[in-house]
Amino acid sequence: MFEGPQIVSALQTVPLAFGWGNAIGIAGVCTVPSRRREGLAGRLLERVLRESERNGEGAALLFARDLALYERMGFVPLDRVIRAPLPRTAWTENRPVLGFEEIRAKYDAWSNEHPDRLRRNDARWRYWNWHYRICEGFGDGYLCAEPNGLREGIWTPGDQPLPFKDGTEWFGTTLMADQLGFVFEKATVELYLMGHNVPGVPQMFLTDQF
Repeated sequence: MFEGPQIVSALQTVPLAFGWGNAIGIAGVCTVPSRRREGLAGRLLERVLRESERNGEGAALLFARDLALYERMGFVPLDRVIRAPLPRTAWTENRPVLGFEEIRAKYDAWSNEHPDRLRRNDARWRYWNWHYRICEGFGDGYLCAEPNGLREGIWTPGDQPLPFKDGTEWFGTTLMADQLGFVFEKATVELYLMGHNVPGVPQMFLTDQF
């Protein structure tokens, strides 16, 4: 949003695709400090939602700390993003490091099983590849290890011990933690996943955070 040559409010949108259709992700909502509390970001967001609906992307998602701000715009909370310590085990068995094409095949097979799961096109996979992580085979799927954290993994929960060191944390939605069989004694809510005209609860990893 411009006033003359000056940008007074801005946001970023990214395309998203699910089995049920296309959506946008909204991020980077900001207003210059001297113009805050004038409703500028709300007007900009309304315009973006209208234009996105005209372009066949009527659903919108965003990660928020302030629920009230976006609830006024018709967004509803869909899930919580939590940070929680993962259990440590003494399991030292070597696990195979998977190549990119093998990871992509496993993810795509998982994604195609449910319409609420995020689809990754070539552009999204290129973005995914920018971040350093080691993806190892685990159970019937894989886990993506990052320094002190886990944001993505696909496997069928079972009795296999989880290969995590002290201090490793899960960072992701509660729905995805449930699917992986995690039970946490304590968790910190970091963000809320909110949606506008979203037909279900998105199943996506924080490796795809926008």
